[in-house]
Amino acid sequence: LEKLQVVLGQTDIGIQMHVHETAFEVSESLEQHGMRPLTRIAELGLLGPRFQAVHMTQVDQSDIELLIQNNCSVVHCPSSNLKLASGFCPVNQLWNAGVNVALGTDGAASNNNLNMLEELHLAALLAKAVANDATALNAHQALRMATLNGARALGLEQQTGSLEAGKLADILS
Repeated sequence: LEKLQVVLGQTDIGIQMHVHETAFEVSESLEQHGMRPLTRIAELGLLGPRFQAVHMTQVDQSDIELLIQNNCSVVHCPSSNLKLASGFCPVNQLWNAGVNVALGTDGAASNNNLNMLEELHLAALLAKAVANDATALNAHQALRMATLNGARALGLEQQTGSLEAGKLADILS
């Protein structure tokens, strides 16, 4: 298990895994393993509060239940998903179910500028379109995704992620 965790990207801040990024990935998992990728990851014992599921564009109710049961976080990367046409993360559905949703940029190969403010803007707009609801992911929720929810996904919410006395901060002006 230790070797598998190193291969998957385990660090002192948890395990980050690109999962349910494309419909092809899900169909391949069903064909090869008879189960959805997140279910297989759960069976391997890798899900937990330090697991960060990056992308999650192909989500069903069983996936949401696994995320909640294991207190996992989802890292939404809107620019990457748009650039690669891989699908849309159902941010509003995840949020309303109680899943911690944070914001990410993915990497330079699938994102032209790695600009978190642009990701924040796109996340807020996409959530509305995907949910078909203009009230989905309001400004406060979107800002929380980019700040405190990101810190929570990394297990750092006691040290950073919000402007409070005693916490670390990096403020744009």
